[in-house]
Amino acid sequence: MEKQFKFKKRLIFNAVVSIFTCICYFSAYISPQNYWITGFLALAIPLCIIFNFIFLLHWFLLKSFNVFLPLATILIGFNFLQSTLNFHWTKEETPTKSLKVLSYNVQVFNVYSHLQDKDSNSSKNMINWVAENDADIKCLQEVYNEEDSKVFATVKRISKKGKYKKFLTPVTSNNRFKVGFFGLAIFSRFPIINSGEVKFTANSSNTAIYADILRGKDTIRVYNVHFQSMSIDEARIVKAQQYEEAKKTYQDLFTRLKNGFQNRAWQVNMLEKHIQKCPYPVILCGDFNDTPYSYTYTRIKKNLNNAFEHAGNGFGFTFNGKLFFLRIDNQFVSDYFEVHSFKTHRNIPYSDHFPTTAIYTNK
Repeated sequence: MEKQFKFKKRLIFNAVVSIFTCICYFSAYISPQNYWITGFLALAIPLCIIFNFIFLLHWFLLKSFNVFLPLATILIGFNFLQSTLNFHWTKEETPTKSLKVLSYNVQVFNVYSHLQDKDSNSSKNMINWVAENDADIKCLQEVYNEEDSKVFATVKRISKKGKYKKFLTPVTSNNRFKVGFFGLAIFSRFPIINSGEVKFTANSSNTAIYADILRGKDTIRVYNVHFQSMSIDEARIVKAQQYEEAKKTYQDLFTRLKNGFQNRAWQVNMLEKHIQKCPYPVILCGDFNDTPYSYTYTRIKKNLNNAFEHAGNGFGFTFNGKLFFLRIDNQFVSDYFEVHSFKTHRNIPYSDHFPTTAIYTNK
C-alpha cells in the first residue's frame, strides 16, 4: 500500500512537471512586453528538460508505461532541445564559392583599464586574431577604434589597407571614452553598395546595422545586432552571502532581467519588421544577450535558420565568464543559404564572448 502511494506521488509530481514544462514552452512565444513573467518562465526551460529526462530514466528503469509522459513532454519541446545540444558530421572540405562569416563581441578590445594586462597583450592578440581571420564578412559588436593609437587603431588594422570594405555606426550617447569610436562594424571582402541602421531608441547604445553586399551578381544583406544587455554583475551574484546583501542583489537582478526581457522584445520586433521588408537574402549576426529559449530567439527563428542548430556541435556556449553555460551569440540566415559548418572558437579567450564562424553556400 505504501509503495503504491509513493508511486502515485511520483506520477502526480511528474504530471505537474510536465504541465509546467509545457507552460514554459508556450511562454517563449509570448512577448514579455505584454506579460513580463513569460521571460522568467522561458528561462526555466533547460531545468524543465532535465527534470523530464530524469523522470524518463526513472520510469524506464521501472519498466512503467508512465515513461510516455516525460517522453511526450520532451518531444513537444524538441525544438528547444535542438537549440540546446547538437551533433553534426564535420565536413572537412570547404566547397567552392562558399561564404565565411565571423561574428564577435570584442568587448571594446579590452581598452578598459580593468581589462588591461601587461603591454596590452590581450588587446593586441584579439585585434590580430580578428584581422588575420580569413572570414569574408566580419560582424563585430562593441568595437573600439582610436586612429592615433599604436594599439587601438583597430579599423585600419582589420580593413587591411582597403582589402575589406567597411560600414561602422558609432554609439555616441554612451561613449565614455570621449575620443575614438565605439559601436558596431561590418567588414566585407565584397563591395558594400548600401548600408544603414535600425535604431531602436534615440538614447540607446543598443542598435542594429546592415550592409547590402554585392557578391558576384547576387546581393545579400548582412545585419549586425547588439540587443539590450542583461547588465548582470556575475561576480556580485556569486559573492553574495549575507541575507540582506543577497536579498538586495537578487532584487536588483530581478529588475534588470525584467527590464532586459521587455527591452529586447521591443527591439527584436523592430528588427523583424525591418528584415521582412528586405528584398535580399539575409544573414543576421550578433550578440543577442538572450538564451535560445527566449522570445528574442524564437521570434527571429520564425523566419530565419540558426547556424548552430543546422551545423554546430555540443552546447555551443559563447559566454566567457562565470555564467559559462550561456549561448547568447548567434548567426541566423535565410533559406537561400545552406549552412556548411559552424564553430564556436572557445580557444580564443580574449573577450567575455567567444567568436563564432560559419561557412555558407547557396542552395
